[in-house]
Amino acid sequence: MEVAKSYDLSYVETLKGVENMQKDWENLLLVENTGKPVFRLYQWQEPTISIGYSQEEPNISLPVVKRPTGGGALLHGWDLSFSYAGLRKDWGWSFTKVYKNFMGLILESLRNLDPKFEMSRYRGGYEDYFCYFYPTLGEITYKGKKVLACAMRLLKSAFLIHGSLFIELDYEEFERLTGIHASIIRERVITFREINIPSHTLVSLMRERGIKLSLL
Repeated sequence: MEVAKSYDLSYVETLKGVENMQKDWENLLLVENTGKPVFRLYQWQEPTISIGYSQEEPNISLPVVKRPTGGGALLHGWDLSFSYAGLRKDWGWSFTKVYKNFMGLILESLRNLDPKFEMSRYRGGYEDYFCYFYPTLGEITYKGKKVLACAMRLLKSAFLIHGSLFIELDYEEFERLTGIHASIIRERVITFREINIPSHTLVSLMRERGIKLSLL
């Protein structure tokens, strides 16, 4: 089943879920071995559930792929995803410092569009299987609602961060696919379309940031 999108991101790399995650894992290993950072901007070929590496696969009639990173389950298909593999020594070494320093740059870019974007400081774990119910450390909110989900994985020298910008979301289709009532999700998340920030603006912003990150 294909996602009906009202925006054109045909110029962004689009792969199946397992291919996206394999590429990100290979990039993490590449950085661990060579020290050269890698940034990716991509989408998903079909509606796909990605789950954190410690989660059990759900009984759901959708493609499911396990991320190299942690966090809660996420439904892809309406989002713009990015990943960055870099060296811990360049970002503060510890999980918290790396996470906050990296996501702080993404937040800075988004605040150039609207100063109401904020970074979550909540350090607790996920009590729900899906990640939509509340923002955790490093994730980006707009007026208290999650608009960008992220998760991270550390190796000895390198780290990998995944991010998902909620460009738009068919809430009713989300309910049909996951069983979570649309009204509950509407209370917890917001999309860039609802904020009136178009997809091409986000792609330009993330590409510009990605080029700078890749030169570190």
